[in-house]
Amino acid sequence: MNKQIFTALAVFFSLIILIWTGCKKDTGPDTVQFIIQIDSIVHPDTINFGEDLSIKFYGLIGTDGCHSFDRFEPEYTQGELAVTSWGVRIIDEACTQQMVYMNGSTLLVSDVPAGNLIIKAIQPDGSSIIQSVFVKE
Repeated sequence: MNKQIFTALAVFFSLIILIWTGCKKDTGPDTVQFIIQIDSIVHPDTINFGEDLSIKFYGLIGTDGCHSFDRFEPEYTQGELAVTSWGVRIIDEACTQQMVYMNGSTLLVSDVPAGNLIIKAIQPDGSSIIQSVFVKE
């Protein structure tokens, strides 16, 4: 009798484990995030206080259609705006053979204080493209 109970419990727990491991949620394709290499940024030299600052970013996002722009990550600290441009690549998917570019993807910055603002476009190697804009009162 003990052998039958042991066998039944073993089968029961084996089925539970099999069902549990086979019912994983499909979270979609795997992705990798990366910092985009920026070639240049374009913005006005001067804006008036209270105006939004428009910054356009240019650069290669990726060498195939599995690459795309994800988001800007701006960080403002005392007269300096550091912007990291993030891209994403989908893994294990058939990719088109087209180059993907930033093509002037635009970041609008509001509430820019008066004075000189340093803009830094952060690069994958930690360096930056550095420019400035003057916000006049």
